[in-house]
Amino acid sequence: MRAAVITRYNEPWEFQDLSDPRPQAGQVLVRIHASGMCGTDLHVHHGMFPLQPPVVAGHEPAGEIVELGAGVIHLKVGDRVGVHWNQKGCGRCAECQSGHEGGCAQAQSWMNLGGGNSELMLAWASGCTLLPDGLDYALAAPVFCAGYTVMSGLRNADPRPGERVAILGLGGLGHLALQYAHALGLTTFALTGQAGKRDELRRMGADEVLVAGADPGKALAAAGGADVILSTTNSARQVASALQGLRPRGRLVNMGVTTDGPIAVDVMSLTLGQRQLRGSSQDERADLYEALQLVASGKVKPAVESYPLGEANAVRERLAAGKVRYRAVLLHR
Repeated sequence: MRAAVITRYNEPWEFQDLSDPRPQAGQVLVRIHASGMCGTDLHVHHGMFPLQPPVVAGHEPAGEIVELGAGVIHLKVGDRVGVHWNQKGCGRCAECQSGHEGGCAQAQSWMNLGGGNSELMLAWASGCTLLPDGLDYALAAPVFCAGYTVMSGLRNADPRPGERVAILGLGGLGHLALQYAHALGLTTFALTGQAGKRDELRRMGADEVLVAGADPGKALAAAGGADVILSTTNSARQVASALQGLRPRGRLVNMGVTTDGPIAVDVMSLTLGQRQLRGSSQDERADLYEALQLVASGKVKPAVESYPLGEANAVRERLAAGKVRYRAVLLHR
């Protein structure tokens, strides 16, 4: 199989012909049709994960099952699936027994079996989710990380009918969070520093677009505040500011990895206003199912740039330079 291989960190990925893997008991072999690339792939490229090269990255894969390992009974050859990050837990710990395998100390992911930047990918059957009929692979791929993450964040915010939801960080994750909130019938506010994105964000479902600049909390408070803020920004300073735009009993759900230090919290504002700062990542499997269904229905559409797998290095550099418009997907055909 052909694969993009990280042989040395911080250096171009090499395209190599590797031996085709064979699924063991409980595993499946997937022929990859599309693999999304996101900011976490940059972290892998820089050696920020406990992995020793050679490494085949890619954690937003979608494709077709071509072989089953022993004991796999709920999937079949020909099924169209995607593979999410956490694929399998030990099955016996408190996290697994309560349905939260991602918190298992022995959880397995693409890092154990290899990622989707290859023609073939091994996966645990428990980590595969069927794609809705007719859903294009290129649109499905980003849902298995970005879409799953923000749908879990939205659900973990516990939004109620009539509440106002603001989105902070309108990039690869944020543009999906905006669309999911709109699809669920919530009043949405897009917080952006770019006035030129106003019309585009309205088309994505923003009821109001606030050009917030360096102080999103001030702009949001001036607009009446929000009951929920979904934050995907990497700026701790912006998260701290946005907290000031929460209404009493409001919830800010942070899904971004901040790169400029810890988030400064006004404890009195949080305490006296019954406000909450929550963290969220990929959570209930139902969140992924719902996220996929909304894309398949056309109510949500990931904005993707598609490239051949052979251009993976150029795409990675484009992503690192901040030039990707929302999401990048590598096509394997």
